[in-house]
Amino acid sequence: MENIITRTIRFTLFTLVEYVRSARILIELIASVVFFYVFLRRWASTVPAEYFFSVVGLFSLILGFYTTTAMLALGDRPQGYLILSRRIGRGSYLIGLYLAALVVVWSIYGLISLAMALYNPIVGLTPVSWLLGTIPLLLNVALLSALLVLMAPMVLPTGARLLILALIAIAFSGGLIGGQTLAELPPTLTTTINILRTIFSTPLLPAFTGFALSVSRDYRGVAFAIPIAQFSLTLGILALALYAFARREIIFSGA
Repeated sequence: MENIITRTIRFTLFTLVEYVRSARILIELIASVVFFYVFLRRWASTVPAEYFFSVVGLFSLILGFYTTTAMLALGDRPQGYLILSRRIGRGSYLIGLYLAALVVVWSIYGLISLAMALYNPIVGLTPVSWLLGTIPLLLNVALLSALLVLMAPMVLPTGARLLILALIAIAFSGGLIGGQTLAELPPTLTTTINILRTIFSTPLLPAFTGFALSVSRDYRGVAFAIPIAQFSLTLGILALALYAFARREIIFSGA
């Protein structure tokens, strides 16, 4: 077990060095500077804490999507065969790519938070309050990145990825099919859509509630369980990705 952890950490560091050496990280750095200046620095008055966690939360998710996709593309190359042949193990390989992406995104978030503290401090936002808003925000990034790992071409075949996308589309169909359009459909079809929407949107609740918790930072009642649900769902998705990756014939598609 200790050897697995050591190999995973070493491969994570190796991936980070390769990512920085290839200058890919400049995209994240430039995007974060532009984001900070446009959405946070130009405020004439103090930025409300709710606004900060809302816009930074959305930016972190967008950045997480890009960075994780780029990191997986870096690992989905024929050079990966050489790394796997050194007994790193498929699990360490996949988790190393995942952790490297998280390190980049979480570090960018830390830099943005530090810049806010130095150039435009948020009144009333104590370190404890910042931490309470940060935890669900970073867990949402981890959750999204885990889903992207599961849907990577080297993990799942095309059919399985299309199925997951279809399920996600059904979960979000409330914004596409609703109101008058839904009322005009046959009652049986309407009931079926509502049932499927409820079933497939339930696993997404930790992400939505996590975003709301990050903005409100109100952990009263059962809200304290939201980060636990986010973390548990992330582990579940990663476990499914590792299971699929371990049993699939590896065919790297990158150049």
